[in-house]
Amino acid sequence: MGGRSVETIDPQRDGSESARPKSLVPVNAPAPGRFTLSDLLAVLDLGGDVPPVPARCLVSAHGGILGAQLLGQQIVLAERMAPGKTVHSLHTIFSRPGDCRQPLWVDVERLAHGGSIDALALSFRQGSLHICRADVMLRAAEADFLSVQTSRVDLPGPEAGLPRPDRPMMPWEVRVLPRAEPHRLDQWQRIPDAGEDPTVWRALLAHSCELLPLADLLAAAGIPPLPGERPQVAAAVLSQTVTFLDDLDVRDWHLFQVRTVHAGHGRAVGRIEIFGPDGVQRAAAEVVGLLRSARP
Repeated sequence: MGGRSVETIDPQRDGSESARPKSLVPVNAPAPGRFTLSDLLAVLDLGGDVPPVPARCLVSAHGGILGAQLLGQQIVLAERMAPGKTVHSLHTIFSRPGDCRQPLWVDVERLAHGGSIDALALSFRQGSLHICRADVMLRAAEADFLSVQTSRVDLPGPEAGLPRPDRPMMPWEVRVLPRAEPHRLDQWQRIPDAGEDPTVWRALLAHSCELLPLADLLAAAGIPPLPGERPQVAAAVLSQTVTFLDDLDVRDWHLFQVRTVHAGHGRAVGRIEIFGPDGVQRAAAEVVGLLRSARP
């Protein structure tokens, strides 16, 4: 790893409006909180790679910016800023919900750079208001020094799952297996129209991870997962970590195994393991959420 100090990437230091990229309007969707795969892919296509980078938003039901969307955008932008490398892990802290109908910008800092590694900090903001920050570690392709993998061969395949075409914000094929444990979700999914770009595949995996743990915990407790249906409950993702172990083509079936490992003190923690169709684990994630009675 290089010994460079933190570098803020902003070639437009003169601040002139003519030099800066233009903000992007939100992507129109059939209804707030409902969108197509094409809508989602449109917001993942950020407006260039010159910071501050403009980003588009999907219109949400609650009016804030969707955390799942932000995670996908972080992966796409990080890999664009570090050509030849792929995201190995990212850790994102969400500071405030923001406004999905207002301009969104991304500032970039390069934390480290070397032949096999890059590290970036991506800060999303609306004007001077900080929305979230992602610390992203990227890696170059290397031969294995050692090889250790985790596999699951004991779970039924997608044919044993119940189709769930009503999954909000997941406009693709989803099948949910019968619940084996009170606080475990086994969800198969595939996205045939995701295209051929592995960067987009990783972005869609991160997007999916954000949506599942809190919603499943609420469902297991008999609480509606949609905010408008549970005004007495406050729930929101505060932070998320995603680690990619090996490539996964999301156009084929893949399994999300989601566990709630703790809920208490106004917080909830969920862990996710993602397996390919061969049963080999390809990614992992952890989500920390706010979960408590809504304040008057």
